[in-house]
Amino acid sequence: MSPRRLLLLALLTLLGTPALEGAADRISTNRSDSLTLLCQRLHIGPGAVVADVGCGDGPDTMVFAAIVGERGTVLAQEIDATKLKKVVETADKRGLHQVVPVLGQSDDPRLPDGFVDLIYMNRVFHHFARPQAMLQRFAADLKPGGWLVIVDQQKGPLTDWASPDQREKQHHWTSELTVVRFAREAGFLFHDVLDELWHEKAPFVLAFRKPLKAATGAGDPDPPRPLEAASVLRSLPPAEVGTGPVVFFGLDTGRTVLPALKAKVPASSRFYDVILEEWAISREELPPEPGTPGVEILRTDKGDLALPADVKPGLVLFVDAYHRLWDPAPLLRRLKQQMPASGRLVVLDRKGPETEARRLANHRRRISPERVIEDMRQAGFHLVRTLRPPAKDRFFLLFSPDVPSAK
Repeated sequence: MSPRRLLLLALLTLLGTPALEGAADRISTNRSDSLTLLCQRLHIGPGAVVADVGCGDGPDTMVFAAIVGERGTVLAQEIDATKLKKVVETADKRGLHQVVPVLGQSDDPRLPDGFVDLIYMNRVFHHFARPQAMLQRFAADLKPGGWLVIVDQQKGPLTDWASPDQREKQHHWTSELTVVRFAREAGFLFHDVLDELWHEKAPFVLAFRKPLKAATGAGDPDPPRPLEAASVLRSLPPAEVGTGPVVFFGLDTGRTVLPALKAKVPASSRFYDVILEEWAISREELPPEPGTPGVEILRTDKGDLALPADVKPGLVLFVDAYHRLWDPAPLLRRLKQQMPASGRLVVLDRKGPETEARRLANHRRRISPERVIEDMRQAGFHLVRTLRPPAKDRFFLLFSPDVPSAK
């Protein structure tokens, strides 16, 4: 890196993160700069332990070696012994004794437990045939509070539905939404999107963190408050649970509401459980709990929902699911087209800050009520009333479709 760039980076460090964020696109023009900015943001420096997973021929390994210095360690991890040999040869020629080769396996990186400050991989994750197993191993390999950074290339929802077995030897991009879901399920906290530090526009750069304290159970270490289905239904005005078809979107703790709602509506009412493509990792995946009798399964596709043409929803209910929508416009447009004037749309979700971008809202499992209201306004729905939320971290909104005024 040139002396001028080093000076600029030093000044940005002194000025703090806001200045760094504002100037990242201007300064980060190559991969080496990107890695330097990334490590500065995460406070990875001399003496740190970095694992470059899927290091290939080692270009990033050599950059990390300069960042951590002689007191640090760079674990150059690869499952290809030939590539790993080249990394060792390059490190030896440069006198980089802090580079340590690690020959991994497809389901185990073979890193030392509790030893690593930063696990980094660049366009490697989409090749994992067993990503959940790898993430669980990464969680064990990191120190408490350690970082996991994944650079890969498919922003938004999954569009390549290749099976896991196909991914190891072929290029099938894994979406960032899939990465966030897997990482959370493996016990990682989502930290931030760091795309602005990267020198390329196409990839996503996601940072996760291992909790400082050991989790009490498996899965997401930052779950929403539990929902009591009876409390949710009590907050719904009785008139809103009518005789029309019901379209239900529910994830996480919101799934508990489905069987209770199904039991409350008339048996003759058609009931649809919608699986969001932003959540699913295959075309066949269903939520883990047993199915509810009398409930039909539908799936979104490219943001839209193929409701049967004769279905006129009387009630559409989002429970801890609306924040997952990458682009709600097509889905809301479809619901508006088929909903009668008497229909109602309800959103119950975890409350997020008003200024938070939709992408971050998705990853952090929350969304601002103001953003939801604006989405609905643009789609042709108006807010009827704010309902009493059944938990402190939630909001509960009731909408109705706009009716064209008579001329």
